[in-house]
Amino acid sequence: MRILLLFVGLLMLTACTTRQVGGTYVGSTEQRLVTYSIDKLVAQLPAEDFAGLAGKKVLLRSHFIVANQTLSYADQMIKLDLARRFQIDFVEQKEDAESEVDVFFTSLGTDNDTYGLSIPIVNLSDTSQASRIDILAVDMYHGISECLYYIKDADTQEVTRKGKILARVRTDKFATPIFSFPISNID
Repeated sequence: MRILLLFVGLLMLTACTTRQVGGTYVGSTEQRLVTYSIDKLVAQLPAEDFAGLAGKKVLLRSHFIVANQTLSYADQMIKLDLARRFQIDFVEQKEDAESEVDVFFTSLGTDNDTYGLSIPIVNLSDTSQASRIDILAVDMYHGISECLYYIKDADTQEVTRKGKILARVRTDKFATPIFSFPISNID
């Protein structure tokens, strides 16, 4: 009996981790996390990859597994920043373009992870109402934007694949039963 109680006690105090992706962007924190990560990603676009497109007519196509407002937002951020930095003239038709840029997003959203020691509290009548008491845990909430891109010269038809760019903006919280404190880079 003691072994069973010890086993159940240890099971309840195990390190927990959850991962879920948010996609509703209802709250300001979620909105800021995803938009700041897109802004950070756009700022990381290397000048050496786009300097050759300066003053040219470019067709930009953005791709993601879900065509939504987040993709449109990222697309516009890329266009405006590249136009500002390199005076690129973006066109809508392939026939008008001197070069083409295809951006493939592998992530555009938020991610929520929890690591540490927690006691789970499960509502058996509705498991979606589950909760936990943090003994020593880190609650991580991240905005993540990641992409890779291809540049195609319209004259030579040469396609160049560029590396992945990852931008992560986070707001984390260390929690115990008595106190918690945030660590964030969204401000």
